[in-house]
Amino acid sequence: MTALSKDYEAILIADPDLNEEGLTQLKTHFADLVTRNGGKIQETQMLGKRKLSYRIGKFSEGNYLQFRLQLPPASVEALKRVAQLIEPVIRLMVVIQTGLTSNSQPVATKQDGV
Repeated sequence: MTALSKDYEAILIADPDLNEEGLTQLKTHFADLVTRNGGKIQETQMLGKRKLSYRIGKFSEGNYLQFRLQLPPASVEALKRVAQLIEPVIRLMVVIQTGLTSNSQPVATKQDGV
């Protein structure tokens, strides 16, 4: 992995009819995709089955999996494109992780008139 990798969070919504074994296989398959694209999985959480805010195709609920990963920015689109081709995947969203450091200042303060 290169020093140019960034921290990302991925939320994967999978077919609600997948059993525990199917979810484990999907998690392993997604982790392999990340590794093949030059990334590394830092943390994985199975968030369980949840109702979707709106229907996606024939689905009104889905199994949610959350991944924290490091990945080169150039690999994100390729990862998203390939992951959408995995049959039980309903939707995948990958966002960059940003956080405040201990010496960061708030963007706006009361003195700024906000």
